[in-house]
Amino acid sequence: MKQRVQSFVRLLRSGDRRYSTIAYLLGALLPGRRSGTGPVAWARGWPCPDVRAGQGRIELGHVGLYPGVRLHCRGKGRITIGDGTFINRYARVFSGETVRLGRNCMVSWQAVITDYAGFSAAGSFAPVELDDEVWVGSRAVILGGTVLGRGCVVAAGSIVQGIFSDGSIIAGQAAEVVR
Repeated sequence: MKQRVQSFVRLLRSGDRRYSTIAYLLGALLPGRRSGTGPVAWARGWPCPDVRAGQGRIELGHVGLYPGVRLHCRGKGRITIGDGTFINRYARVFSGETVRLGRNCMVSWQAVITDYAGFSAAGSFAPVELDDEVWVGSRAVILGGTVLGRGCVVAAGSIVQGIFSDGSIIAGQAAEVVR
């Protein structure tokens, strides 16, 4: 809690506020085991974002979490979210191994990002990495083993698994590069 208060005080002194003071205060009160360098903003309404690290770890930079967002780790999973990223209403980020979102990413409402890669009974996990400035459209699903390069755009409703180069525009329900 001390680290959260210190980051909040640094934010107020720097003047680098992206959200209201109340949003940052609410973010400091969010339950859950997490660490990170930046203040978290809980923006605009209810229900409270659900942050559950379990035995894993959640590292948050200067991020904005909107109502209904879920960040969950299974086992020793790890979620890392960079500065300037916001996750919109009812989006989900689940990790059994590693999920990393870079700086200034935008995750739209009801998107799902998970490192779950298998559909067998046993299931498997593969790391997910979204580089800086990636935009994920509403209701998109990003599965384990996905790497999205800098500036990629994922269209709404897409199901994505694979490696995509910088600046790709990805769409479809077995997503492919459209440009």
